[in-house]
Amino acid sequence: MKSIDVISKTTKPVTKADWLKLLKQLNLASEELLIVYTDLKSFDYVIGGAQTIIEAIYEVAGYHTTIIMPAHSINQTCPTFFDESLPKKWKSTIYKHTPAFDSEVSPILAGDVSETFARNRNVCRSEHPIASYLASGRKADWFMANHQLQSMFGENSPLQKLYAQDAKILCLGVDYTQLTALHLAEYLANCRTKTTHEAVILENGKRALVEFEDLALDSSQFNELGAAYEQITNVQKYSVGGGSCFLLDYRSLIDFATDYLKLN
Repeated sequence: MKSIDVISKTTKPVTKADWLKLLKQLNLASEELLIVYTDLKSFDYVIGGAQTIIEAIYEVAGYHTTIIMPAHSINQTCPTFFDESLPKKWKSTIYKHTPAFDSEVSPILAGDVSETFARNRNVCRSEHPIASYLASGRKADWFMANHQLQSMFGENSPLQKLYAQDAKILCLGVDYTQLTALHLAEYLANCRTKTTHEAVILENGKRALVEFEDLALDSSQFNELGAAYEQITNVQKYSVGGGSCFLLDYRSLIDFATDYLKLN
């Protein structure tokens, strides 16, 4: 959404005080282990934009708590998969010249808040060329380590570690289709076939196009799944600047999603 469109639909700018109030309404606790999903386009004009939201989260959750956000670079490292409009005859040329994934500089697909978060001090990024994540806090290095190529969202991924550590999911202006955390349930449910993925990476310091097997993921059921989950749980939703926000229990959601996908 263009800036002029955001301004035209805004009656009152959203301040950091509004975000702090929201996070307290959601009962976000200090030192809460978090994965955060945000879509800034869902909100009215936010004074300070992404930086304001990040500062509010830190002020409530604490500057030393572990906070994780998606990064993702499939548009950069696997362009012909991400954009099906690209002519097939271009594929060999595109992959011959596509830059290799570099966790220090590769673009972030997951939006303005993740991109701003990545520039904060002491934020590290996992090394997966398609499904990388960002983390800050005491356990950031552990969460980002050993993100294996053949397990984008499954075993040993940051998502699996979050499940084991009983984290919370902070949802700011997003729906369930945007929660990549739910992909973990696809692995646990064993409900997807495998497919061949491609990405451009650095191997021994040299650029290389690699192929690897992983699940053929599908988020088309996620909103339906989320609605079913909300029918049996007490998900409290609050609004700030026109955007819906809620806090979820990670393990509870993934357990429900796993059973749901097995049956549907």
